[in-house]
Amino acid sequence: MPEETGKEKQAPVASATEAGETVVSDGSLVYVDYVAKTKDDGKIFDLTIEEVAKKEGLFKENDRYEPMLVAVGWKWLLPALEEQLVGMKVGESKAVEIPPEKAAGIRDPKKVKLVPRAKVVKQGVRPMKGERVKLGNDQGIITADLGRQMRVDFNPPLAGRTLLFDVTVKEILHEQAEKILAVVKRRIPAFPTDKYTVLADKEVITIEMPKETRYIEGVQYAEIGIAADVLKLNKDLKQVKFIVTYDRPKENTTE
Repeated sequence: MPEETGKEKQAPVASATEAGETVVSDGSLVYVDYVAKTKDDGKIFDLTIEEVAKKEGLFKENDRYEPMLVAVGWKWLLPALEEQLVGMKVGESKAVEIPPEKAAGIRDPKKVKLVPRAKVVKQGVRPMKGERVKLGNDQGIITADLGRQMRVDFNPPLAGRTLLFDVTVKEILHEQAEKILAVVKRRIPAFPTDKYTVLADKEVITIEMPKETRYIEGVQYAEIGIAADVLKLNKDLKQVKFIVTYDRPKENTTE
């Protein structure tokens, strides 16, 4: 008989002591908060904490501020940062410095190019310093207006820069059900996890999806990603199934 979790019977969050795992290890599924800065100027370029965003004047109404789910060793974050999570406990914070070669890479002077002004304008971009432009598969930022030509830097924005992370481990996930619901939420953030039901047996996981997810653009690709994540988390599983149920509309009995 499959174990049922989710909306009807969601697995409780296990503590580290209950599950026996007291620290983060390679392969752990964890929630972390972080604030990321560039070392040379101290500017924040990414963060997960709403209070810090508001304090620093970086708050954006449509952005989602919540701990980030990380599968340690899966490269959902910079590998150099994920490595530093190993051995940390729930509630522990750490300051991590990551050099350019382990972050966005070293700046390549060959990626700074002169582009005809007309070509930039043709892309619908204002020919001004600081504007971003896409040419073919390359994205860059205009660094200088040289008249008939624009100097465009196609290096990644953080190339050549040392990054600083203040990271805190908020939770280590242990139960299979909570791990599955966490990866579902990561791929489809618009719906809370209590809208799903997870049925689990030894070799098959069945996820009952809210019918409203059918209206989300690209949901089929999200399901492919969820299935891949779930199968990677548990090597004994052979299948992941998704079910959407449509009820017969209630008949109008009034005359």
